Amino acid sequence: MKLFQIFCLHQAEAYERDRVQKKTFTKWVNKHLIKVRKHITDLYEDLRDGHNLISLLEVLSGVTLPREKGRMRFHRLQNVQIALDFLKQRQVKLVNIRNDDITDGNPKLTLGLIWTIILHFQ
Repeated sequence: MKLFQIFCLHQAEAYERDRVQKKTFTKWVNKHLIKVRKHITDLYEDLRDGHNLISLLEVLSGVTLPREKGRMRFHRLQNVQIALDFLKQRQVKLVNIRNDDITDGNPKLTLGLIWTIILHFQ
């Protein structure tokens, strides 16, 4: 097999793995968000403003968290930071996950964040 073919095969496997994780994690998030009558369709897009992320953490923890109501980037960054700070206060290890990663819809880091939340709260 040529090197290029191996590379393409590896890329296809990585894409499929990410697709399956995104679908699975979206279902897991919705299983909990339904308790507060919320629903997401795109894991990467629907967590960007921090509101659904905060709602998820509130459902999982039973703690009410503050949130910014505005729609500007600053407000979205602040909401995601509230969620990340809450996790850090609970000794959840967040390795290289920043508020702008989630606000910008970074697929790898969004999947990593949700996986970390799953491990902590299950």
